[in-house]
Amino acid sequence: MKAKHLLLSLFVFVALVSNAQLVTDPQQVVADILEEMAANSDTEQDYSELVEDLLQLAESPLNLNAARKSDLQKLFFLTDFQIESLLSYRDSTGKILSVYELQLVQGFDLTDVERLAPFVVAGEVIKPLKSTDFTQGRHDIFTRFKTTLQTPVGYRSDYGGASSYLGSKHAIYTRYRYRANRLQLGVTAENDAGEPLLDGTFPSGFDYLAGYAMVSDVGKVKRLVVGDFRAEFGQGLTFWNSLTFGKSANVMGLHKRGRGIVPHSSAYESLFLRGAGITLNLKNIDFSLLTSYQKIDASLADTMSIDEMAFSSLPETGYHRTASEIASRRNIPELVTGSNITLTFNKLKLGTTAVYSRIYGENLNSQPIYSLTPASTEKLAMGINADYYYRQHLFFGEIAINIFSQKMAVLAGGQLKLSNRVHLSVLGRNYSTTFNPRYTAALAEGSGATNEKGLLMGLRLLAAKGWKISGYIDLYQFPWMRYGVYSPSAGRDFLFLSEHSLNAYFQVSFRFRYKQDEKNMTGDNIPIASTLTQTRQGFRTQLTYQPNPLVNLRSTLEISNYRTDSLSGGEYGYLLAQDININLQKTPLSIRLRFAIFDTESWNTRLYSYESDLLYSFTVPAYYSNGTRIMAMLKYSPSKGVDFWLRYAQTYYPGSATIGSGPDLIMGNTRSEVKCMVRVKF
Repeated sequence: MKAKHLLLSLFVFVALVSNAQLVTDPQQVVADILEEMAANSDTEQDYSELVEDLLQLAESPLNLNAARKSDLQKLFFLTDFQIESLLSYRDSTGKILSVYELQLVQGFDLTDVERLAPFVVAGEVIKPLKSTDFTQGRHDIFTRFKTTLQTPVGYRSDYGGASSYLGSKHAIYTRYRYRANRLQLGVTAENDAGEPLLDGTFPSGFDYLAGYAMVSDVGKVKRLVVGDFRAEFGQGLTFWNSLTFGKSANVMGLHKRGRGIVPHSSAYESLFLRGAGITLNLKNIDFSLLTSYQKIDASLADTMSIDEMAFSSLPETGYHRTASEIASRRNIPELVTGSNITLTFNKLKLGTTAVYSRIYGENLNSQPIYSLTPASTEKLAMGINADYYYRQHLFFGEIAINIFSQKMAVLAGGQLKLSNRVHLSVLGRNYSTTFNPRYTAALAEGSGATNEKGLLMGLRLLAAKGWKISGYIDLYQFPWMRYGVYSPSAGRDFLFLSEHSLNAYFQVSFRFRYKQDEKNMTGDNIPIASTLTQTRQGFRTQLTYQPNPLVNLRSTLEISNYRTDSLSGGEYGYLLAQDININLQKTPLSIRLRFAIFDTESWNTRLYSYESDLLYSFTVPAYYSNGTRIMAMLKYSPSKGVDFWLRYAQTYYPGSATIGSGPDLIMGNTRSEVKCMVRVKF
């Protein structure tokens, strides 16, 4: 033990010295994590629930000496290997004396520890007083306002027509949260730009009003949620309606760690559940039940029967700005009910899920040419999933069946620890052409878990101290036609990422992505259409430098290339961006700045790049055409429980006379956006 303490003291000393210039603000750490996630995604997603969970952990950190496996799994940026290694280390050595002791744990380096530090502590195991479980919680209230300085034509009184917006161009989002040890309450209200506000159009005054109450760890009740909620089971094949991550450079993140029934706390207005869900714990068995009944958006259609409702589409945008969008708001009832049983043993976890969903209306939507059967309004999905740890390896999978169509889907994978420096991940999938439950989030190249076969292999290599190499190759095929491709097709996707921390102040990363698939030739809408091969390539390099404790600099260069069989020479695009982050120490003020120039030949060569934004708000704009973009954001915290944000962003297209189209058309070559937010905690 003396040797351990001596070595630990040396680690702590080195860590403190090397960290002298590193940012420790939890909100900045969360922003860095989200930027890494968004940088490897081509779509903008709502990460607000993840941010909320991480910031809650920052306010009430996990005790490394008492945290359970399920607690550590809340830190989604930790891999399964890291969690298992940490638990094994704690069991073999006893009490962890410092967070920086984790550098002694296999799979952790200084970068991992620095990322983990805001969310954990190494303290005594103290059982909290039950009197504080419900009453001594924290209140969190914030309001966010967003608007554009230019006025799109859809907001003008002289625009007219069915596509004119009935509300103002301002968007507002307000939220209240209460969190105690065993009780959580939440209310969210939001109005998007263009939606009427407090004028009688919507019963509550706001277009979107949601809320929930959750009780946890009370007797046999592990979790009870009443109101709006989500559910995550297995690997997302049978039922999963929360945020999920697809393919990314985090090749060891393919294994999903479902949380079961959780509150719906974001402003995403579609595919959530409204009712009640409960999870009961009986030793090593978790039994979950859920029931949801609510009206969802639907474009109603005429029917011969006055007693039967019919619809032509089910919009999921959440926008209710025009007369037609408002007419589609919450028209059709939907029932969702189901259960899950999960058995957890030392090295084995088994689960079974069954979910029934029904939309009470006839689907009169015209059947797409690539659809084998009409879309059903009634579905029953059943599945079995398993996780098994063998030595230092993890194997997982799920098999599901759509009872009414008798079609199945299978997903199986593994994470292999070949050595302390080399980790391998494999995931295979086979989804039948007509298997597609309404609530599914399994990994797929196409839209939904249907009509796809594929094999993904990923590798993570710790090449040297401070140097990580990771990447994947995904080979997939679509046995039947799909949207935009009227014949069976195939594709491949390759990604390579190198991350090198030269020292505590300078990091550099390189990413290359190659993707090839097929699409219809332009103008071919006949049942038997000619296809062509399209190839996209992208390269990104990013340099991060922190010259002093106040300033962090980040330079980004991205290049894209698009080619097809009929496009000689291809199309190119580039983005060059400079970020400057300033964190003042004597004044509670932080500043985020960005300047970017971009030039792309078409929408095919567009580039996505994450930008710093307000808390719980995310911006991953698509850079296309040619122009410049500037962004400036200030955060001021006059006291411990009060934060103010102000953000301004402007995109300038020098060669354009207008921006956008339809009701979103802006007359001019500049689009400017202003956001402000206030948050109060007590």
